[in-house]
Amino acid sequence: MLFRILDMYNVMAEALARLEVLITDDVVINEARDVLSGLGEAACGTLAEFENAVQSETSSKPMQSGEIHHLTRYVMNYVKLIVDYNETLNLLLEIREDDDQLEPLRNDDSDSSKLTPAARRLLVVITSLHSNLEVKSNLYEDGALQYIFLMNNIWYVVRKVEGSDLCGLLGDNWVQKRRGQIRQYAISYLRASWTKALHCLKDEGIGGSSSNASRVALKERFKNFNACFEEIYRVQTARKVPDAQLREELRISISEKVIPAYRSFMGRFGNQVESGRHAGKYIKYTADDLENYLLDLFEGSPRVLHHMRRKSA
Repeated sequence: MLFRILDMYNVMAEALARLEVLITDDVVINEARDVLSGLGEAACGTLAEFENAVQSETSSKPMQSGEIHHLTRYVMNYVKLIVDYNETLNLLLEIREDDDQLEPLRNDDSDSSKLTPAARRLLVVITSLHSNLEVKSNLYEDGALQYIFLMNNIWYVVRKVEGSDLCGLLGDNWVQKRRGQIRQYAISYLRASWTKALHCLKDEGIGGSSSNASRVALKERFKNFNACFEEIYRVQTARKVPDAQLREELRISISEKVIPAYRSFMGRFGNQVESGRHAGKYIKYTADDLENYLLDLFEGSPRVLHHMRRKSA
C-alpha cells in the first residue's frame, strides 16, 4: 500500500504544480494541496506501521536447519523497493521530523545523524529486524544452531544492502559493523559446537610416558574425539547455510581450529596407539580425512560417518 500512496503523491505533486500555473481559484488550489498533504501523511503513517510490524512480528516456529527467516526476506525486499522513492520520502520525512512528529530514532550507529531522513527510517526498520531475529534465535534449543540462524539472516541482510542502492544510503561503516557481528556469531558458533571435541585433543591428564596407563588414556581420548566428531558431523551436515561464500568461510574457520589441533595431537601421541592392538578402532581418521569431511557441513542433508580410517596413498 505504501508504494501506491507514494505513486499517487508523486502524480498529485506534479499535477498541483501545473494547476498553480493554470488556475487562479484559491479554493481549488487549497483543496489540491490538502489532498497532497493527506497523501504525504498517509505515506509516513504507513511507513511507521511497517516499522512497528517488523518490530512486533511474533512468529514462534523456528526455521528448519537455521535457514533465512521469511520475515528477513520480506523486509529486505520491501526496503529495497522503498529506496526507489528515496527523494519523495526525504521530502516528506524531513517535514515531519522538523515538526517533531516522529518518535526518536532507535539504532546502534553513532553516525546516523549524517544520514538522510529516509535512510534513518530504513535504518530503524533494519535495526528492528535484527532485534527481532535475535529474539527468534532463542527458539532454538541448540546453541550452535542459534548462531547459524543469526549468521544466515544477518549475512542475507548485508548482501542485500551491498547489492543495492541501500549501501550508498547506509554507508560502508554500517556494512563493516554488520560483518563484525557476523564474525562474532561465527566465533560463538565454534565455541558452542567444537569446544568438547577440541578438549579431547589437549595434553592434560595424559602424561608423557608410554606406560600402559598412558596408552589407555590416549585410546580413550581418541575414542572420545571420534564420537564427538561423528556426532557434530551428523548434526552439522543437516544444518543449512545457503550462501556459498558464508558456507566456505565457516568451513575454513572450523578447519583452522580443528585440523592443526588434531594433526598436532596425532604427531605427539599417535605412535603410542598405533603400536598397540586394534589401533584402527581408536585412530579412525587421518587429518586429511577430517578436512574432507568438513566439506560436507552446512549442506542441509544429514549424513552419518561409518568409515574406518582410510589409508593414505
